Amino acid sequence: DVQFHFAPSSVNSDGGEQIRKILNLRDRVYNTMYKPLVEAETWTILPLLLRPKSSGWVKLKSKNPLHYPVIEPNYFTHREDIDVLIEGIRIAFNVSNTKAFRKRGSRPLLTQMPGCRKYPFDTDEYWECAMRHFTFTIYHPTGTCKMGVDPDAVVDPRLRVYGVKGLRVIDASIMP
Repeated sequence: DVQFHFAPSSVNSDGGEQIRKILNLRDRVYNTMYKPLVEAETWTILPLLLRPKSSGWVKLKSKNPLHYPVIEPNYFTHREDIDVLIEGIRIAFNVSNTKAFRKRGSRPLLTQMPGCRKYPFDTDEYWECAMRHFTFTIYHPTGTCKMGVDPDAVVDPRLRVYGVKGLRVIDASIMP
């Protein structure tokens, strides 16, 4: 249910340009959570929810192909998604605290997320608050566009998107 994305850098190793843009981070949040890490030696472990119960939607804003679509991910509309991801966070902390990682000087970042300081750090309530402030879709999971001939399928066996003429999905998202 959870995949762990390990990276030999922080999410702002480029000076914060991409993470600020991707997450639309306010200066207060960026300066508290990420700016102190710009020159630091870091690594990142991100727990990813692979089988969310919550689902969102995408719709066209207009007929103009240059206009961005309207995307509503509906993160965490099912309580189980929150619980599974909190368990993933706890596993990530345990990994960071193993002898092998500690030997290399690994220690978790214990800075509290602005907006969640009313909750004691490392409680379920704190992590739920932090997740609701800092969650995004990532690009690694596969199997997000089911292939088949049943009503739940997104593409047919020739990778053509049902209901959209001239569009195919040709990446790993169609893999089971």
